[in-house]
Amino acid sequence: MRGFRALRKGVPAILLFALVGAACAKTSNSALSGEQSPTASSSGGRTGGYGTGSRYGGGGSSSTTPPVAANTVEQGAGGLVFAPATLTVSEGTIITVMNVGSATHTFTVSNTSIDVVNAIGQSQNVTINLKPGTYPFICRFHVGLGMKGTLVVTG
Repeated sequence: MRGFRALRKGVPAILLFALVGAACAKTSNSALSGEQSPTASSSGGRTGGYGTGSRYGGGGSSSTTPPVAANTVEQGAGGLVFAPATLTVSEGTIITVMNVGSATHTFTVSNTSIDVVNAIGQSQNVTINLKPGTYPFICRFHVGLGMKGTLVVTG
């Protein structure tokens, strides 16, 4: 009988730890997303997995992970990063910006009008109508954590 009473006393503690763990997980995801809501509409979507390994070396296997299409920038692939971190395109090229991460991200090209917000799993096409040159791009929500890259536009 004593064993049953001891077990009965331990169950609330186990439930308490489970609830605290779930609350902490939810809080950290909200904190990463910056509590921002998407403001741009999607011109397409991505369903399925959100990617767990880099498609640009390291991480995933080429036999199970399809290659990313040319002129595609992934947000959150393997963390708070863009993949590729440097993208070279011709003036007038349409690129796809795809959020494969677990938080909302932006694709913001500094000193231009390019600023799109992608919710988790969302993707958008962006026309690069910029003069030839080198342009930094960032995620406004995570730039302080190193989420940035370089866009090279050729003539």
